[in-house]
Amino acid sequence: MNSRERVMAAASHQEPDRVPVDMVLTIDVYRDMKRLLKMDHLPDTPRMGHWTDVQMPLEMIQALDLDMYYISPRSAKSAHSRQFEDGSFTDEWGCYWKKTMIDGGHFYFELQNPPLADATIEDLEDYEWPDPSDPKRYEGLREEMQMVRDKSDLAILAKFAGAVFEVATYMRGHERWYRDLVNNQEFAHALLDKVCKIQKEIDRVCIDAVGEYVDILRLSGEDLGTQDSPLISPRIFRKVVKPHLEELWVSAKTELLKKNPQGKVMLHSCGSIRPFIPDLIDCGIDILDPVQPGANHMNRYELKQEFGDQIVFHGNIDIQKILPFGTKDEITEEVRDAIKALAPGGGFLLSPAHNVQSDVSAENLVHMIECAHEFGVYPIQL
Repeated sequence: MNSRERVMAAASHQEPDRVPVDMVLTIDVYRDMKRLLKMDHLPDTPRMGHWTDVQMPLEMIQALDLDMYYISPRSAKSAHSRQFEDGSFTDEWGCYWKKTMIDGGHFYFELQNPPLADATIEDLEDYEWPDPSDPKRYEGLREEMQMVRDKSDLAILAKFAGAVFEVATYMRGHERWYRDLVNNQEFAHALLDKVCKIQKEIDRVCIDAVGEYVDILRLSGEDLGTQDSPLISPRIFRKVVKPHLEELWVSAKTELLKKNPQGKVMLHSCGSIRPFIPDLIDCGIDILDPVQPGANHMNRYELKQEFGDQIVFHGNIDIQKILPFGTKDEITEEVRDAIKALAPGGGFLLSPAHNVQSDVSAENLVHMIECAHEFGVYPIQL
């Protein structure tokens, strides 16, 4: 099997020749991987997202023997868009992201001054919202995807639109937003509806432009869990949040299947989210990422037994303790156990359980991949 066939078989609950492997690197890890692979000729700063995740060049993906090419989203310009000399920026939604330095010369972007902190429902009508039809959103996408098809057999994982629940959180501010969900539900519905309609149109426009190339559509992150428990109650989720997410997800999947009848949709949601998994399945989600193994109630064996015939798992290699701080033997055992639990019968795409952060070495990632290739051969015999 080639990589694309391997990924799509696993994503269809079939057993491929081996477990597919994937990862997304942040900027510091990417530079470390350049060093390890002796690829100094590659750009030092590829296209980078809000979370410092980068577009890994095709040459690096092939050198690592990964199976998926992740195409990150483009942003359009708006009245709010602005870059600052210190690297901070305001995005098209009006959210200000402060470049914040951390130990070791690393950095991340920290949200400050949410633009709708004091807004009323009436204010939502006058706000300058992003233009979902801006052609900058799909500028260069077709050429990039065609290049991947011409030069590789990788599956294409693409992300177009952003979040709904999380964008509402950024625009309102965390404390105010969680109060809205309980005490100001009319406003919460109005804001979620505004964001949902824009994100839905962004997906529609981009899928219309390049959807035939997309094997898996990565729906934007909607983190619903903390390390220990869900962020909101299932009751509030189903009453206030789910109707808007379902509207976006069903629309995106419908549009994708028009262009690629074999396409799948994947949702990212961190943390302890087990109570929401039946809802995600009900909304048509095919693949769940990242299946955070250290979070409460996310035992990989229990998840496979309860949901393994209804949803595919992407991720599940611990990125909080094992990948950054574990020994080679501990990484080996983590990969082995994840494959033993989740791979039988297909339905598992192995990856670190989040974008790889700067505390993980390139050497540990290469070891993870080597272990996945060793233990992930079907039939699984562990």
